[in-house]
Amino acid sequence: MSVESRRVVVISSREHEFFYKLLGLKNVVVAGRGELGGLVSKLKKEKDVAVILIEESLAREAGLDVFSLNEKGFGPLVTVIPDSKASLESDPKAYYLKFASQIIGYELGV
Repeated sequence: MSVESRRVVVISSREHEFFYKLLGLKNVVVAGRGELGGLVSKLKKEKDVAVILIEESLAREAGLDVFSLNEKGFGPLVTVIPDSKASLESDPKAYYLKFASQIIGYELGV
């Protein structure tokens, strides 16, 4: 029985790079908003990438629609990591309700 190994890649800002490495994530790539779209396209084509995690503030600054990236065929799952810039500027409870609603496709209320 063979085991297939795939990578999880984190796209991070320079200020959070070492935080993810301290968590044990080895594939951390630093990117700015100008290079984010091209980097995600390149990573989606790599066969050994299973998941691409992008800091939410980077995705927002670059105008990247993460949900539409997952609609385009097979490839790695692309998702966002809530970071302090995005989640602390807003109401965390409202943020997570909105995020969960987008994922499941239904409006949530608590």
